[in-house]
Amino acid sequence: MLAKGALAYGFSTDLWTIPRVVKIAEAQWGLRYSETAMWRMLKRQGLSWQRPRRQAREKNLVAVRNWRRRSWPRHKKKPDAEELL
Repeated sequence: MLAKGALAYGFSTDLWTIPRVVKIAEAQWGLRYSETAMWRMLKRQGLSWQRPRRQAREKNLVAVRNWRRRSWPRHKKKPDAEELL
């Protein structure tokens, strides 16, 4: 169930939360678990909670790399060792 991802079950993001797992488990197996009980079951299976890294949706990685290479050196307080030679 978890390997399919949350999107496969109609959620708007692929992020699994305990309430989402409880909801899908109830729909799949017809059993209602509390969030605490579900968390304990997942933990016994070796799963741990993790938070996804935050990143802007609009982030243009190529533009960021170009800015760091071209513009950032002008704004730094300390010059690079290459500039000192």
